[in-house]
Amino acid sequence: MTEINPRRELTIRAAWLYHERALNQQAVADRLGVSRSTVSRLLADAEREGIVRVTVTESLPESARLAEGLIERYGLEGATVELALEGETPRDAAGTAMARRLEHAVAAGSTTIAAGWGRTLGRAAQIARSMHTSGVTIIDAFGHTTTPDIAPAVEVTNNLGLRYGAKVMHIPSPGFAPNAAVAANFYDSESVSTTLERARAADMTMVAVGVVGPESLLITAGYMTHAQMDEIIEAGAVGEVFGIYFDAEGNTVEQDALHPISLTLDDLRASRRVIAAVGGTDKTEAVKGAIATGAIHELAIDDSLARALLE
Repeated sequence: MTEINPRRELTIRAAWLYHERALNQQAVADRLGVSRSTVSRLLADAEREGIVRVTVTESLPESARLAEGLIERYGLEGATVELALEGETPRDAAGTAMARRLEHAVAAGSTTIAAGWGRTLGRAAQIARSMHTSGVTIIDAFGHTTTPDIAPAVEVTNNLGLRYGAKVMHIPSPGFAPNAAVAANFYDSESVSTTLERARAADMTMVAVGVVGPESLLITAGYMTHAQMDEIIEAGAVGEVFGIYFDAEGNTVEQDALHPISLTLDDLRASRRVIAAVGGTDKTEAVKGAIATGAIHELAIDDSLARALLE
């Protein structure tokens, strides 16, 4: 039998009395022989630690309308839209949308989630609420990037694994190989190919969508030069997923600058459900192009981007 430390046991008892037996905080305090302020702290701990999960069963009306509009306009299978509160960035709101979508997925029980890289996915993994889950597996969909500006897939999957007590599988490779030959060697490696095969079979795959231009993280992180980016833009690129560029019609834009170790666009098209977590109106054209590739089934975005996509 698993032992529970005394503080956690007290937290569980307080949560059970308050939520399951509908006692008020003073009554719980009397039962447990503690102060009312202690009960208040215990109930807050219970929610933070995932002992209690509070779920609002209805979306905000404006969020629901935006989500319905996106589904109808773009033929999506789903959409989650979060309003950015005062002091929040669009990325914060999009990260919250993705975190809430993940919570719905893992609450159902056994599921496998493949995760990409990027700041929005990193934010989602940081703010996802802890939950006790069973049979959940989190897998890298992209190799390991090591830059201070980008949340690597390994960080995203590790954080989600901790939140959900889930099994985690990593791709033992860099995110980008120095050339095509080295990339091919990684793909031929049994450990890499086996992990990618598991990622292809995931119930849900979460990705970010990157922009083109000097503000691209791939430039600031040193993976591409401005000259290489100019060539890609001249070829018609409007955005990227996993360093794979596409134009406004969703066609792949070939380039020699990046050699990602990841799922491909064809892999994503064949996946069960791919959710793009994106924040900010600067991503509008990139998201439209990503949807046009046929690789995106669902969006988790902020309200400003949702409105821009519907204009």
